[in-house]
Amino acid sequence: MIIFKKKLDFKTKLISNLSLITYLLLFSFVIASAQMQLKIATLAPQNSDWASKFQEGSKEIQRRTQNRVKLKFYWGGAQGNAKKNLQKIKIGQLHGGTFSPTDFQDIYPDLNIYGLPFLFKNSDEIEYVRSLVDLDLESGFKRLGYEMYGFAGGGFAYVMSNEPISGYDDLKGQKIWLPQGDLISYEAMKSLELLPVPLPMTDVLTGLQTGLIDIVAIPPVVALALQWHTKIKYTTRIPVLYAMGFLAIDSKFINRLSIHDRNVISEVLRGIYEEVDADSKNDSEDAMQALLNIGIKEVTFHDNEYKRLTNLMIEPNLEMAKRDMFSLDLFKDISNHISEYRANLASQQ
Repeated sequence: MIIFKKKLDFKTKLISNLSLITYLLLFSFVIASAQMQLKIATLAPQNSDWASKFQEGSKEIQRRTQNRVKLKFYWGGAQGNAKKNLQKIKIGQLHGGTFSPTDFQDIYPDLNIYGLPFLFKNSDEIEYVRSLVDLDLESGFKRLGYEMYGFAGGGFAYVMSNEPISGYDDLKGQKIWLPQGDLISYEAMKSLELLPVPLPMTDVLTGLQTGLIDIVAIPPVVALALQWHTKIKYTTRIPVLYAMGFLAIDSKFINRLSIHDRNVISEVLRGIYEEVDADSKNDSEDAMQALLNIGIKEVTFHDNEYKRLTNLMIEPNLEMAKRDMFSLDLFKDISNHISEYRANLASQQ
């Protein structure tokens, strides 16, 4: 009787273990074959080059994951501004979105250092610094609970206005747009004694039309894509700040996918961002030429006026870093990289 009971216990235990193994195999199969539609919000218009690249990428992801992963995009700010999109991601209504550094000001302020006004003189300087700093900035997204797939440079933001701007004094008294929540640009404008008007990007076109704002500083590509060029008359090719964008998706949704499908998403989306980033300099020049071709007048900003602005921003930038608006150490590293680049360039001339 005792021997029979032992055999029975062993058989029961064996069946139980087999059931567990079967369950785990079935669960793994379900995870591997599960379908997921990733909902992504963006300000990019549906008829833009950005949209074309995303749509092609979405088809490739769908094909290579055998329809397990689909990307659904909401174009042209249909889901609201960036702040609303982040809230919707938090509660699961969206899975991700395209953003600019200022959208993460509260939770990741170091992203905004690239965009400090009058920090970089040209695209060569920013390319050099990015080659040394980008990966460190990317790693911060993991700690925030997001997956991101590289940065795409939007080029330098230039002054666009309804009155000609050729020097610092011309900026005074003008209502200058800055992105809502961009505390760094706000502090910079205050230190320069200018008049900032914070607005979400979705309200800028109306602001230009109604006279709520007089000046925007934006890359030419963005001005064309969002139709802001229809409400301005002049552009001044002064590198106010460097603009860039990125796509962030909540990690908890990506982690539900198989490793294969995650790798496909990463490969395709990184490829898109690398392509856009590589083309950004030429795209910016083409967009600027397009603005000039449709009648926007270019105004020259004098070199001594640019130096005046860069000198005026040295102390305010340091003060912002000391107030923990971004990392003082990272700011010093980037400033040192810029100085090294300029010194090397000067020694070759």
